[in-house]
Amino acid sequence: MSGAATRMYALKPVVSLPEKIALPSVMYELPRIQGGSASCKTAEQGAIAADIAEQMKLPEYNVLEARQVKILKQIYELKQQVECLCVAVRLSDVNNPAEVLNKLNLDITADEAPIRAEIIVSANPNSPPYSILALQRLWKDTKFNVEVHRHSTVSDATTQAFEEKLLSDASKDAVHSIDVTLIWKDVSDVQLVTKVYDYPLEGEANVLRYLTRLIENYNYEKSPSVVHTIDSILDLCLRLSYEEARNVNAITSKIASYLDKKTWLLDGSNASIADVAAWSVLKRVASNRVPRELKNWYDVCEKTFLSV
Repeated sequence: MSGAATRMYALKPVVSLPEKIALPSVMYELPRIQGGSASCKTAEQGAIAADIAEQMKLPEYNVLEARQVKILKQIYELKQQVECLCVAVRLSDVNNPAEVLNKLNLDITADEAPIRAEIIVSANPNSPPYSILALQRLWKDTKFNVEVHRHSTVSDATTQAFEEKLLSDASKDAVHSIDVTLIWKDVSDVQLVTKVYDYPLEGEANVLRYLTRLIENYNYEKSPSVVHTIDSILDLCLRLSYEEARNVNAITSKIASYLDKKTWLLDGSNASIADVAAWSVLKRVASNRVPRELKNWYDVCEKTFLSV
């Protein structure tokens, strides 16, 4: 061959492209319809922008917005009233339902809204959750509906003494309602779940933390002056549930240091969640070894938290 060929076939181009193509900086480019007619591409778009600008100045828009805010507020208040009525219906065994309804007709804020909750508590018959008995008597505005079941692992255990102290009658001032399914079971410590598939929350002190957060009136975390003290006592109670017998006295002495010749562990005339937790754990693990400095306090707790 006389020369080398550069290509086998020569074809005419199907599409003729310019030598330099300007690439766009955005995927889609749309004309502006706000900001005045100067930014509009056509007379029609300018008319749309002018119409929008004119509507934004209309006083009717402010009136409409105020009316919407008022309607939303009325809907929220109606929702609160419906929740109150639902709680009143559930408390069918209240001695004087009319009195409860009159109380529920008052202005109710978000913090005072009635609470309806369902929890499942698993506990060992040898270490009952005495805090349930205490809360039934301490929280007058909350009804604890306790339903008891027994797991096959503890079919022979005796729990009659505990179950006889459960209150079935709600206080006439009860507004909140908590359904408690108590299951006697072979567990190391008290466990709580809010749904069947939830991972259990273990430890009676942690269960009490959860319950206080349900109802704003008892949420100690909203009181900066006592939150550190209560958390410290709850942590000691949690430790006491797992400590060996030889270390019990050291922990109970730390709990006693918070009493300091007071009636209750905190400064105040009423028992707190700290008293409930400390009394319950002492009753479970050291009822026969209550320190001398806690003996009077322990007797007052027994009388207050187990009253008929």
